[in-house]
Amino acid sequence: MSHYGESQRFCYTNTRVPQWNDIWTRTQIRVNSSRMIRVTQVDSEEELEKFSVWNVLFSFLRGKLNDTSIDVDLYSNKTCLKVELLEPGTKYSVVVFRRFDPKLFLVSFLGLLLFFCGDTLSRSQIFYYSAGISVGLLASLLVLVYMMSKVMPKKSPVYFLLVGGWSFSLYLLQLIFKNLREICKSYWQYLLGYLLFVGLLSFAVCYRYGPLENERSINLLSWALQLLGLLMIYSGVQIHPIALALVLIAVCTKNLDYPLQWAFAAYR
Repeated sequence: MSHYGESQRFCYTNTRVPQWNDIWTRTQIRVNSSRMIRVTQVDSEEELEKFSVWNVLFSFLRGKLNDTSIDVDLYSNKTCLKVELLEPGTKYSVVVFRRFDPKLFLVSFLGLLLFFCGDTLSRSQIFYYSAGISVGLLASLLVLVYMMSKVMPKKSPVYFLLVGGWSFSLYLLQLIFKNLREICKSYWQYLLGYLLFVGLLSFAVCYRYGPLENERSINLLSWALQLLGLLMIYSGVQIHPIALALVLIAVCTKNLDYPLQWAFAAYR
């Protein structure tokens, strides 16, 4: 851990070769300060010197927090970041640590469940309503951004931010999740009202159209869930060859009955 009192630029060089036991290992750079700061991440030292309109825009979109964590790819050679002080007299510390991340294991486990249980889930009414309500809660942010873009004057600089609805919505989601504890503590009444209203509205829409009955639609949903499961398995494992091997093993295991049937038919 290192302590600083002024704006600095840092670069972390990864000298450790990933091993097989780093499957669910995460390396992070954590910046903790006494007051609000702005942390900008780039891929190389050259990008720290370059001026880019997008870098400036994204730096302002980033949450100004006093506790920021940056994930480091195990295969990246160098990760650079810039810490900017927003108030004089701010003290902050920078620490790099490597640890087992249970979230990565959970993502891989859920991916396996989705892949092997996709056929069953695509026909389950409980999964249909719960997934519909969850999508409705997340999609309501897009509706809010769309309505705000209609109200805003087109010459306003905020309008250009709202045009990229997905990017702005993802930024809102990131900001909400980072401050979720404070939101639940201070604005729990509004949060509860929002969840009830949007949840009931999403349930009504799902109830209006009903679960999937067409066999082709069910197959499409099943294939989508299986593909999502494979993506979660690959993203949850940090060692790329092992992740690819797990994906291939999962695919072969699920479809193992077809080669066995062909072999038995050829034998007969």
